[in-house]
Amino acid sequence: MNKDTPDDDPAVMYYDSDYPSEFFGKYRRNFDSITYSMGIVFDVHRYREMAAARKGPVLELCCGSGRVAIPLARDGHPVVAVDVSKGMLSLLEANLRQEEPAVAKRVKSVQADVASLSLSKRFNLIICGFNSLALAGNQDDQLNLLRAAREHLTKDGLFVCDVVNPLVTNVNGDMAPRLLLVRRNPRTGNMYTRFAMSGPLGADQFQTNFGYYDETEPDGRLRRTYYNYDWRPLFRGELELMLRMAGLAVVKMEGGHKGEPITSATAPRFFVQARRA
Repeated sequence: MNKDTPDDDPAVMYYDSDYPSEFFGKYRRNFDSITYSMGIVFDVHRYREMAAARKGPVLELCCGSGRVAIPLARDGHPVVAVDVSKGMLSLLEANLRQEEPAVAKRVKSVQADVASLSLSKRFNLIICGFNSLALAGNQDDQLNLLRAAREHLTKDGLFVCDVVNPLVTNVNGDMAPRLLLVRRNPRTGNMYTRFAMSGPLGADQFQTNFGYYDETEPDGRLRRTYYNYDWRPLFRGELELMLRMAGLAVVKMEGGHKGEPITSATAPRFFVQARRA
């Protein structure tokens, strides 16, 4: 989530249905086949495996509404969930109210800029999932996020980062609206359609993603809401260099959440595990 995203931005308002959880949510059918192309089907399973193999609380950077934190808490892990967006943390708290009290108590939410995070404890597992690094801001912000992650790792702690490979995205942009998904809004119960577009990847490596939501009201009226956000995707060489600059040593880099090896330049994702150098 961009630091300047307001609490009433569509990226916040539609988040729980745009990026639904397999494990919780009002409308479980929102977890449809589109989630495979989004890259949010197997990641939580992998994080659960990693958390189970390690002791101590988990730190999640850019936690959003709890898609990762809540399943981890259900498994018994204490989670410190950090996000800069007050609106996102409000969604997290609302989702936690639907959980058993013991689960909700395991999640501590913290509103902070992850690029300047300073907590009083270190963690054996730190997660920065689902393109959050690409959304962290400019290159300095991204590097500072990695440095903050390093400073919060224990000596043998593991940092896990998940970002899309820009080479499998449309770096030239697409100014024609394309149908992205059809879902039900858990806030209103209305069905909506999301149409997406994107500008070209700029010389500064920023790309604007934009489009609109068409939500159908009970009386048949169509309510259209426009959205846009910028991200700065990272190419593999730059990502590896930034990790080294941040004092992190790559333990393993995979092409997906199921341990897929990176056998070509068009691996879908970079799933990185790193430790303090």
